[in-house]
Amino acid sequence: MDFSSIYEYPNIGESTSNSHTVQDCIVVLEFIGDDGQHRRQYLDFTCDIKGINKNDYFFVHAVWQRLFQLKVFDQFDSLEIWSDGGPHHFKTRYCQWMWHHLSTIYFKGKRITHNFFASYHGHSLADSHAGRVKQVIKSEYISSQQSRMTNHNQPTYWGPSSANDIQLILHKRVEHTSATVLDTIDRDAALKPNVAGIVDIKQKHCFVYEGNLCSASEMTNDGKPQFFRFRYL
Repeated sequence: MDFSSIYEYPNIGESTSNSHTVQDCIVVLEFIGDDGQHRRQYLDFTCDIKGINKNDYFFVHAVWQRLFQLKVFDQFDSLEIWSDGGPHHFKTRYCQWMWHHLSTIYFKGKRITHNFFASYHGHSLADSHAGRVKQVIKSEYISSQQSRMTNHNQPTYWGPSSANDIQLILHKRVEHTSATVLDTIDRDAALKPNVAGIVDIKQKHCFVYEGNLCSASEMTNDGKPQFFRFRYL
């Protein structure tokens, strides 16, 4: 899981102030299908509404709340999540509380593990997908320029200009990808739990939530979990 920004190029002759950025939360699913085959699916959640498309806890919460409401994981026995240590959205007390809440309320207490890559870990599957998405979007802009130069009788197409346009392009041109546009992201302060910080959270690289129990470890599978509880303020 990771965030990526997709830059929308301004139309020729327009000020760059007319362009803006689409925020893309990428979730890569890897699982074994009913046929025993390994599967990989890319899920892109995009938002281009200025002021609410910040890559923060509210964005992450909106993505995972939707995934669980759509019952995407009903047939899963557990979830093993990997991300970087984003201090504003992933490695926070709020995001960790979210996994505990989702496991307890929506996942029948089954295990949700959040692992963090070490610093300077290199490119992840989400990073590779983000690069592919940007390549396709840039190719679409170049194609639109060529079309305007050679096809004067056709309606003018300036390339993708919204998250909805990008959604259609990803469905058409990027394999094994499903794109969802978030038209709104609820930023009600009540969605952010009023919990105390987790001791030594920056030193931990693995958090496990299962059967209403919470534990943290310095390394994934190091055999030395430290159990903790969320303390409400």
